[in-house]
Amino acid sequence: HGEAKVSKLFDDIQELIVRSLLAVQQTIIQDRHSFELYGFDVLFDQEFQPWLIEVNASPSLTKSNEEDHQTKFDVLSDMIDVIDVEGCLRGDETVVRGMDLVYNGAPVTTKSMIGCHYPSSFVGQRY
Repeated sequence: HGEAKVSKLFDDIQELIVRSLLAVQQTIIQDRHSFELYGFDVLFDQEFQPWLIEVNASPSLTKSNEEDHQTKFDVLSDMIDVIDVEGCLRGDETVVRGMDLVYNGAPVTTKSMIGCHYPSSFVGQRY
C-alpha cells in the first residue's frame, strides 16, 4: 500500500490515542510518582481509516505463546525506559526507545518511529 499510506495510518492512530486520552484526562489520576499502562485496540478498514475498538486500563500481561511473551516483554522494557527508573534521561527527549512524545500540553511534532521494529540486539540499549 506504500510507505506514505502506512505512515498516515500511524499518524492517524497516534492522533486517535491522544484525542481519546484528552477526552478523559479529568478522570485519569495525575500523580508524578505513578503511571498506568493502557492498551488500545485499534482496527483499520480497507481505506486505512483507524477505528478505536476499546481501551484497556489494565491490559493482560499473561503470555499465550512465545511471540506474545516477547511482545509483552518488549512493551514492559520500553515502558521502564520511558518512565526512566534509572534516571538516565535528560528530560527533554522526544523519543525514547522508539516511543514518541506526542503530547506535552499541546501536540508535539516529531518524525514518528511508530511501527519500527527493533532487532533483539537493541534490547536494553538507550537511544
